Amino acid sequence: RFRTLALRTAVCVLLGWCAPTGLSLAQSESLDETDTRAIMKANFLFHFAASNEWPASSKNGNFNVAVIGNERLFEELVDKYAFKLVGAQPLKIHAFDDVKSFNGASEMHLVYCDPGGDALSSLAKTLDGRPALLVADSEGALERGAFINFVAVGNRIRYQINAEQAREKGVLIGNKIMSWAVTSTP
Repeated sequence: RFRTLALRTAVCVLLGWCAPTGLSLAQSESLDETDTRAIMKANFLFHFAASNEWPASSKNGNFNVAVIGNERLFEELVDKYAFKLVGAQPLKIHAFDDVKSFNGASEMHLVYCDPGGDALSSLAKTLDGRPALLVADSEGALERGAFINFVAVGNRIRYQINAEQAREKGVLIGNKIMSWAVTSTP
């Protein structure tokens, strides 16, 4: 941490960025672009993919993960997990700007949808009948068809699970994933 801060300060001073703008050392340190929410969500999404039991029909080819409406989360997944395996399947991560652009996509195992409301409900209908795990981060997402919904608990990201709905799709939520949930249906 000290080396990074010292290096940042040295570059800032050498290039003259700090003096003319009045940017202080404390301010330059606060410019950290790290998105901890994206990091945590990416970690959870990878564990959701790797720690659940998927139907036999889903265990061929790539393990496909879609991220709808969250470019930063997509980048984090690609950066940290793009070369990982889910079981014996290579992980492939896809990005979509919105639900409308996703509608033609098929063969997704796990779908994260940032938009909530009617867009999430529409996506849930699109995925109906497919063994795809729908994950969201919006108020009332479980009632709109998501199987897992991120929630804030204090300063931490946690999640709720509707395991019964996932089971109906043929996805068995793993014990580890169930134990980390703040609320879940049996």
